[in-house]
Amino acid sequence: MRNILKESYIPFGSQYYRAPSPSRNEWENDLKNMADNGFNTVKFWVQWRWNQPSEDRFCFDDIDELMDLAGRFGLKAMLNTIFDVAPAWIYHKFPDASMVTLSGRKIGPQTQPHRQIGGLGYCFNHDGVMQHFFQFLAETVKRYTNHPALAIWNVGSEPELTSSMAEMREYADDASKMGDMLCYCDNCRVKFRNWLELKYQTIERLNISWNRNYTSFEEIELPLTRNTFNDIIDWRMFFVATLGENVRKRFEVAKAIDQGRHPLMCHHVFIQGFPVTSTASDPWNVGRFGDLHGFTQMDDPAMIDVLRSCAKGKPVISAEMLMLNGYTLDLPRSIDINDVKRFIFSGIAGNLKGFIFWQYRPEILGREAPTWGLTTLDGEKTSWLQDFARVGQVLQKNADFLLEAQPQSAEIAISYNPENQIFIWAATGNEKNATNSLLGAHKALYEHNYNIDFVHPIEIDEKLLSHYKVLIFPFSYLIDQRICHLLEDWVKKGGLLIGESYFAAWNRENGHHEKIVPGYGLPKIFKARQGVVDPVNTNDLVDILVDSDVLDNEEEIVVKGAIVQERLISEGAKVIGYFPDGSPAITLAELGLGKAVLIGSYIALPFYNKGIQANGDFLAGLIKKYANISTNYCDSLGQIRVDLLKNESGQMMLILRNLSETAINTEIHICGLIPKLLAEQFSAETLNVVYQDNDSSFNITLNPKEVKVYFGEIF
Repeated sequence: MRNILKESYIPFGSQYYRAPSPSRNEWENDLKNMADNGFNTVKFWVQWRWNQPSEDRFCFDDIDELMDLAGRFGLKAMLNTIFDVAPAWIYHKFPDASMVTLSGRKIGPQTQPHRQIGGLGYCFNHDGVMQHFFQFLAETVKRYTNHPALAIWNVGSEPELTSSMAEMREYADDASKMGDMLCYCDNCRVKFRNWLELKYQTIERLNISWNRNYTSFEEIELPLTRNTFNDIIDWRMFFVATLGENVRKRFEVAKAIDQGRHPLMCHHVFIQGFPVTSTASDPWNVGRFGDLHGFTQMDDPAMIDVLRSCAKGKPVISAEMLMLNGYTLDLPRSIDINDVKRFIFSGIAGNLKGFIFWQYRPEILGREAPTWGLTTLDGEKTSWLQDFARVGQVLQKNADFLLEAQPQSAEIAISYNPENQIFIWAATGNEKNATNSLLGAHKALYEHNYNIDFVHPIEIDEKLLSHYKVLIFPFSYLIDQRICHLLEDWVKKGGLLIGESYFAAWNRENGHHEKIVPGYGLPKIFKARQGVVDPVNTNDLVDILVDSDVLDNEEEIVVKGAIVQERLISEGAKVIGYFPDGSPAITLAELGLGKAVLIGSYIALPFYNKGIQANGDFLAGLIKKYANISTNYCDSLGQIRVDLLKNESGQMMLILRNLSETAINTEIHICGLIPKLLAEQFSAETLNVVYQDNDSSFNITLNPKEVKVYFGEIF
């Protein structure tokens, strides 16, 4: 990070300007106050519609003045180029610019609560619009690349297909709204066929995948339903590719002009609110580009781990901390110092190297008014502005350490597969069944103090798998044949594989269901296969009884399964869980040095959706017993998150977070030796550590939701 920024500082500050707010007469005082509060970074939006009001006129006077003010007060500027707000003249010049829904509705130009100036709705596959899109980017970069206040270009700000129109995403959570699917314009029709020809090469190969008998690519019809899988998966993945190509060109244009003077950032959205089915947002797709990565941060550590995982070693920051989000008369609660510390230090624990709050003043335009701000409506200080500034002081005090420090490496990976996400949407009508399964698996392990990565099909190979001791595939009906073939050797070498019902049951390559499940010959790994399957009623769960000796518990565990009751047939595996009728529900197989667990239902999903604690404890217990992974732990299991960061000089930061709503006094055990004396960074408190063999322990008291941060030197 230091090499990219060319200075030793943690980017820390807030979003400030999204034209036409705040008002010009407030700029100077506000930026001075930011600097006085210890901020070093400010973010301004350069918006296509606002800053190019006509085809032959660019109007940058507002950004010019703000950049000069930032420089005067010693603030480093991040410039966000915002493209989704296309100028009015674009829609007049190109009457066919708008996206078109499956139902035939022409979209935009329109506003959103967070795009108050309008202009939303154009199609990324309209070549005429894209020519002006990239011209605006080029003019912006030319104008500011030599400005002394400029620190970071954010040219990839939240790229996604629906262009901030939140209502156009909803069909991914409710297939009855599928009429809003985008985009069915003539440009997309032509380019989709071209993309398919590039993907399949011959019409015969496409016919095998789609189960059709087309004689040419010109005959191909756009998918109109979710009744068949491979065609709708290809249709949605075409837009993933479209978005990736658009982002690639953004960085190409900016880099050619900026010539490496400033880092270029790709700012991701999150899988929780941006389903790949409707938004084409695949973090690994756009994560290929840029010098550093940012994301829109909400209160979910899984977001941090997804960002860090897809960035593949590039620096990562919180480009928008969303802590006071709300709408008119739908207001957020006030936040305090522990809320701020929780956001920031969960990020620090996940290797984030910067934090930009959204936003400095509360919004005054549209339906986001009067929320979001660090100040009062008239720009006065709030207690949470002071809290935010106080945390910033601690970050800068430790900047040299934090810029070089690294968290403990993850030895557990969870599979994220965009094609499986789309498949689950097509099968169930709700992509959240897949997403919440991923999040449930992550939450279960995170609360048990494991570090977790996410992995993606485009990167999975033998070398990547060698970094992990555990692979978890939640709700993975679709897994590529190539990956399935890698799993056998990985398990034999000592890996622990955990899969759920209908594991790899859809044959993506040939467009049909596998006849033996798990598919692709995987019963030789699991030493079990699917028997009779019954449904579980929509609002019900099925009990799975796990013997106490399986995880060395004192009593029997009752895990809850969702959606299906898949009775398993053991072919050499040990049955470790049973449905109430006595039929096998969970099996454990040994293969070489490793093990494979097959679960005949979906258990990560109800853990996330309904808080079934036994499910989370069971997933974590499998890893504790069957994988050789050391983890920090405490007597109050699942209530305190413990994170360590170290640098090569022997310095260490210890972050303790009370995840519960109650005060906790407990003993914490750390794997390995840590400094005997640690200083808390927000108080005069010190922590006395006791050594036992090669481990460390100490007693701690944490108030509800309290966060404590310690720093020390390893002897």
